[in-house]
Amino acid sequence: MMKPTRRASWQRKDYFSGSGARRCVMDVLVTDGIMKKSLAVVRSIAPLTTSTGVISSYRTSMAGVSRYVDQEHHIDRSDPAAYVADLTTVIDGHDYDYLLPVGGWTTNTLANHRSELTPAVDVVLPGREAMRTAQEKWETYSLAKRLDVPVPETIRATADADLDRLPGSEFPVVVKAPTESAPRFVEYPDSTGELRRTVRRYRDRYGDDPLVQEYLRGEGCGFFALYLDGRCAGGYSHTRIREYPASGGISACAVSDRDSRLAAIGTTVLDSLEWNGPAMVEFKRDDRGTPHLIELNPKLWGSLDLGIESGLNFPEGLLQYMHTGKLPRYTFTPSRYHWPLSGDLQHAIGRPAATPAVLSDLISPNTRSNLEPTDPIPHALELAKAILSPFVDE
Repeated sequence: MMKPTRRASWQRKDYFSGSGARRCVMDVLVTDGIMKKSLAVVRSIAPLTTSTGVISSYRTSMAGVSRYVDQEHHIDRSDPAAYVADLTTVIDGHDYDYLLPVGGWTTNTLANHRSELTPAVDVVLPGREAMRTAQEKWETYSLAKRLDVPVPETIRATADADLDRLPGSEFPVVVKAPTESAPRFVEYPDSTGELRRTVRRYRDRYGDDPLVQEYLRGEGCGFFALYLDGRCAGGYSHTRIREYPASGGISACAVSDRDSRLAAIGTTVLDSLEWNGPAMVEFKRDDRGTPHLIELNPKLWGSLDLGIESGLNFPEGLLQYMHTGKLPRYTFTPSRYHWPLSGDLQHAIGRPAATPAVLSDLISPNTRSNLEPTDPIPHALELAKAILSPFVDE
């Protein structure tokens, strides 16, 4: 079947050098088209691919309408096994060579159902046990304690839990989902009564017990890495400048760096899991500046644009590795990045005192953003998604 093409004006790369080299065929399928990080993926791999397809469970998706995408495929993801079966049908029917999973649910589903996915496609995935540890936050914290990695004091809000015994010494506390792939839920009750109501509301809505965690007042930061067959192929850190919501959430503005302490902790955790694929180790600093592990994000992350801008194009590196078997090499450049339509303008609305800083980044030549004038259509959907469901991306 011929695929409709919208590409016109960019140069493609070739990993094969030398005279007479022939371009390789690289038909790539990217999942989770609704997410802004999927848009970052399709833009970052466009110079490499012969064609790019996008999977989405929505009728229209942000990545799917990008000029860098040749075809969008719609698959319902209510049932993991059915999703993998439908994905196999798309891959076999359109001869895709490589699969790049993006979201947490998709990565977890594929890690647990890899044997049911067509062998005709190459994909980099973590092992099932490693994925389970990364998904289950209680398991993550247990691993961190065994490795002497600091974590916030945390309790499971089970039916018999004593909610009068606070994790930490005071309110507010954090109430959060117990698994990484659960619907995003983060609230900050500041009294015992509000805590009980929040826990009850979570149980009623999701039929599960949330975690109640000590609230750390320091900055959010993270270590981001690409592991290939248990080896760290590249990594960097970032510090959040602004978040949405402002009380704590997704990155709205961040700067990349190479924090040796975060890298040491992050690689210790990921090495212990014999990780394979991309992963983020998320931290929050306490009042003394000590980073505490908050969670593992076993997937590509919402601030992926920042890493690509800093010289660590992990989607491209995954394709290089799958195609050639060679580890990618990276040159890191510190960068500042913000997402005007996916958090930063909303941050300014919620915290008006930050408006001058947000506007300064919007016009500064030293702050990059994901707004691309030559690919404008996705940003109309980005704005709509940010208003209707701002946390889909993480």
